[in-house]
Amino acid sequence: MLAYPKHYLLSSGCGADEYPLVAFDSALLSAGISNYNLLKVSSILPRNCELSQRLDLREGSALLVAYSSVSTDKEGELIASAVAVGIPEDPGQVGVIMECSGHYDAQTADRLARDMAEKAMRNHGIRLKEIRSSSIEAVGAGGKTVTVLSALSMW
Repeated sequence: MLAYPKHYLLSSGCGADEYPLVAFDSALLSAGISNYNLLKVSSILPRNCELSQRLDLREGSALLVAYSSVSTDKEGELIASAVAVGIPEDPGQVGVIMECSGHYDAQTADRLARDMAEKAMRNHGIRLKEIRSSSIEAVGAGGKTVTVLSALSMW
């Protein structure tokens, strides 16, 4: 049984390799979440969850993560990912997480993720205090797969 998350981390990373899975793992490493067993979750930030600047969890542990990633093997192709979370005015309410990735720049990905988080908070009837986000972009390199990833990790 997993403990109810009390902390979260926003991070983004990029990796490149001839093997797509190694490029993904390198993006996880760059984002600071590679040494954990990731359990992908949907879109809810638990009540009273606090932002942390670093992951404080024993390596090898299960880590809840909402993430978005995109890869390319086309030289010169622009890719980006972003994750955003709506923080409620009342910390006793949940927040809503939204992810975005595609063939555009980090600023566009960030704007889209933030817009979706704002709309989702409104749909849930939760008053918004602020939106926090993380985003990254990269350009494809010939002969390698390039992967970008943005994540909200909870523990």
